[in-house]
Amino acid sequence: MTRLNLLLLPLAVISALLVVRVQYEARRTFAALDTARERAQQLQLDHDRLQVEVRSLSVPGRIEGLARDTLGMVAVTAARTDFVRAPAGVAVSVPTR
Repeated sequence: MTRLNLLLLPLAVISALLVVRVQYEARRTFAALDTARERAQQLQLDHDRLQVEVRSLSVPGRIEGLARDTLGMVAVTAARTDFVRAPAGVAVSVPTR
């Protein structure tokens, strides 16, 4: 009986240490999962915010205003159009729609 107890005692100690280690790993894994979920939520919020910005910047009036104010561009009119004539003997292809 003493031999059996001497055999079971180290097995019980090893088993207890393994249980503690597994619980520690489970806690660590759960903490990493929680951190990853928070990061994913933050990334989703950033994605939604950027989608709203893209939609607001892609409005035609907004684009025209930015082009006029920032780049100094103006709308094309017949008075501002310059026609360039091709020199004689040069073939010019006209694109069709």
